[in-house]
Amino acid sequence: MSTLIQENLKTMSSREIAKLCDKEHRNVCRDIDTLNESYEQMGMLKVEQGYYTHPNTGSQQYRQFLLSKEQTIDLITGYRADIRIRINRRWAELEQQAAQPVVALPQDYLSALKALVISEEAKEHANAQIQLLQPKAAALDAISHSTGSTGIRETAKAVGMGQNEFVAWCTNPDKPVSARFMYRDHSGALNAYSHRIDQGLVTQKLSCFVGGDGRDRTAPKVRFTRSGVTRIAEMVQQERARELEAV
Repeated sequence: MSTLIQENLKTMSSREIAKLCDKEHRNVCRDIDTLNESYEQMGMLKVEQGYYTHPNTGSQQYRQFLLSKEQTIDLITGYRADIRIRINRRWAELEQQAAQPVVALPQDYLSALKALVISEEAKEHANAQIQLLQPKAAALDAISHSTGSTGIRETAKAVGMGQNEFVAWCTNPDKPVSARFMYRDHSGALNAYSHRIDQGLVTQKLSCFVGGDGRDRTAPKVRFTRSGVTRIAEMVQQERARELEAV
């Protein structure tokens, strides 16, 4: 039987990203190497490396990377707003191309039904991917003005929560420790879990202030990195999606 639908996994090369970002390709590759180090620390799949040849240099090979949309967003988080816009527009073009699969005309009724089922499953998968990417995009937009980490209140706003709700979510005792971000110490102060600090998702420093009794005091100050805000937005969206499925 002929193949009814041809699906292509869309990727963007590091060379195209360099062109869109007005950067030298070697600098983009350096940024991807740094990104891969973070992926390795977090136990995630690294960006795939490949090679290409340039017509002016014969058979000499040069390295390049092929990035998924999610990996591209991770890479450009720290880039300028105009760069992110150009990247987003290019991904919109790629997604439009992906929305027009090559379909062979079915030769019988059964084949037509199978083609319809496959097409609907592909649409559902695409919609699921969009739902997973939307919180990340929202989080990136919310913190695009920032050059560093964000506090608890700002992070809560970025992921669509009130501050108290966000703190309760980060410290939820019903979750395993590995899934939490913060805890309260004996004084009630919020602290970051060490494994989240090691993952590069949060930071913690001691903040000095004058107490009500006039004495100098110190307290932990938790802040969330850009990667941390993005990761939390993804987790929150996934939890909400599961809740909707259970209804």
